[in-house]
Amino acid sequence: MIKAVLLDVDNTLLDFNLCATESIYKSAQDMKIPLPDNIISAFFEVNTELWHDIEKGVLTREELHRIRFIKVFEKANVNADGVEFEKKFVEHVKHSAVHVNGAKDLLDHLKDKYILCTASNASAYQQKNRLTKAGFIGYFKHLFISEEIGEPKPSKKFFEACFDYLAPIDKSEIIMIGDSLTADINGAHACGIKTCWYNHDKIGIPKDVCADYIVNSLDEIKNIL
Repeated sequence: MIKAVLLDVDNTLLDFNLCATESIYKSAQDMKIPLPDNIISAFFEVNTELWHDIEKGVLTREELHRIRFIKVFEKANVNADGVEFEKKFVEHVKHSAVHVNGAKDLLDHLKDKYILCTASNASAYQQKNRLTKAGFIGYFKHLFISEEIGEPKPSKKFFEACFDYLAPIDKSEIIMIGDSLTADINGAHACGIKTCWYNHDKIGIPKDVCADYIVNSLDEIKNIL
């Protein structure tokens, strides 16, 4: 019987794809620089690679912020200050709070049944500010954020810290919901808890996926929990 639900934030509750796209164009406007058509695809390619490196423990979040837009601009052939652009981008993202479709309805459905917690890789201030702006902060008993825990998902130390806070709830009574197969699903599965993969980007399902449940919309989770 599930008693606690861990929820990823970006591309599970808040649409990071849309938030990031808006923030890129606002930052370009601030710096008065033109952007090519491929800037968004270049950003997501680079950002995904860098976050995978963070998950593997070979890159820190601080290093990501130093190099991300340098690499994006190299890939997209943009002649601009990537370090300064990153600063503008992060400031805009901090205040972006576009809901994923069905996120509020899902939280309303879950709030009286389970202990709700976030499980997020990001800066604490950023996620708290965005969840507050989205009107979601009040749904959560605990905000588990990698910056405060000191370890990123999918590390065991991250999930074990969550378990310590949730004790005496047993692992068998916890489920992780998220969009990332590496950070959310594989990480939680390796720590012995149930998982629900939200296929936010509607990608093909890998043969080796280890999720207990797979959904293409947040509404489908209401049939599980």
